[in-house]
Amino acid sequence: MRHQREAGFTLLEALIAALILLVAIVFVAQLFVTAMQQNRTSRESTHATAIAQSKLEEINAMPLEKLVYGGDLGEKQGAGDKPGTPGYFDFLVVDDVDSDKIGVVNDRSKANYARFWKIEPDPGGWEGMYRITVRVVSLQPGTTTSREEVTLSTIRAQF
Repeated sequence: MRHQREAGFTLLEALIAALILLVAIVFVAQLFVTAMQQNRTSRESTHATAIAQSKLEEINAMPLEKLVYGGDLGEKQGAGDKPGTPGYFDFLVVDDVDSDKIGVVNDRSKANYARFWKIEPDPGGWEGMYRITVRVVSLQPGTTTSREEVTLSTIRAQF
């Protein structure tokens, strides 16, 4: 009578398979963390762009006779912590719970973003032309060393 070998995996084979599975799970978990960070960065960038675009549209809707030169774009490398020229900056909050509604707040500690704008004559010297620039800075720490920010600019003609 012959003895048949039993078919199946040895303990060593099972341990190697478990180790390979563990390494794969660790890499997939790291992908999830990276995806969440990228999603947050993308969301902040989208909010900042929408906030800047909103201000550009608001200023463009104003009659030309009400446009007043002035303002600044905040500190060059600033994180929006210091207020800009009075009347040319505000703090905003995005309510993530209620459909991403955006609102202006007076208290910097409640804000998610600082928005600065500047209205100046056309740098090319064209009469009746205005350059309008809006800079929005995230007040929350970003995933990199610097905070997320967006700067939009447009030219408005008097004609």
